[in-house]
Amino acid sequence: MPLTRRAALATLVLGVSGCAASPVISGSPAVAPTPPAPSQAPEASAAQSSLAGLRAAVEGLSGAPGFTATAWAKAALAQCNAQLAMLALPDPFGGEDQEPFAVQTPAPTPAASVEAGVATVAESVAAAVKDLGAAAKSAAEGDVRLMYASAAAGASALANQSLEPLADGPVPMRLQPTTLEASLPIALGHAWALVYGLGVGLGRLGSKDPLHALGTARLAIVKGLRNDLRAAITGEVPDEPAAFALPNEMSTPDEIRSGWAALETNLLGGYARLVASSDEEEWRTAMLTQVGPVQAVGGRLGFWPGWTA
Repeated sequence: MPLTRRAALATLVLGVSGCAASPVISGSPAVAPTPPAPSQAPEASAAQSSLAGLRAAVEGLSGAPGFTATAWAKAALAQCNAQLAMLALPDPFGGEDQEPFAVQTPAPTPAASVEAGVATVAESVAAAVKDLGAAAKSAAEGDVRLMYASAAAGASALANQSLEPLADGPVPMRLQPTTLEASLPIALGHAWALVYGLGVGLGRLGSKDPLHALGTARLAIVKGLRNDLRAAITGEVPDEPAAFALPNEMSTPDEIRSGWAALETNLLGGYARLVASSDEEEWRTAMLTQVGPVQAVGGRLGFWPGWTA
């Protein structure tokens, strides 16, 4: 029986269909490669360990017989905890959904006496400041560099057990890149304001007031800092205003002390901006050194000195 044209086409279609590839995928699907685990730089690891040692020293001091600065100890431990939590993150500004780096925390033991505990804290402060400073030096990004420099300043402040840290201050965050040229005039402005505020306060204090001697000595130093900042500006130096807004009325010794503390803290913030914009060591040193003058007039620093909201 002859094959009709229609039957031939049907046979051809069935043949092609039988040779087509199956839509079912056989075999095991490819597994995406696992990204390597983040690694911690040696400087960062050493800084974290030293900070954990400082925390243990603070806890040991708090357990010493006769220790009474419980408010300071509570705030100091909270500061150490906050700093350790951030430094342990692979990306300190990347949020909390990260696996933190492990740190071996020394077991705290109560100090035999307050004097022994204070000495241990002082040694631990020095070690933490050193290692945090090294981590700041090795940081490639300005905001990470400032984070470590700020932690070093906060650790340095714990050498003074008469002033507990402030818990409600700003915390480190990702910063927009800035330049030294843009930051120097801001720091200089804070130095100018401090010179002005010191002069106003000295004019309203009695010469026999102990605060007068402190302010007189500090004024000479700050004028030198002002000159250094002005000399660091390579372009046109801005004009110095004739007057500055004061933090308060500065009409009593307590107000003057408080006003000076605010102005000293602002200068520390000016140096912090320089740290974020430049890897030059002189700005990290200036920021760290500024902790003492802030505390000398009763200024309390936050957990992260130098950071602003």
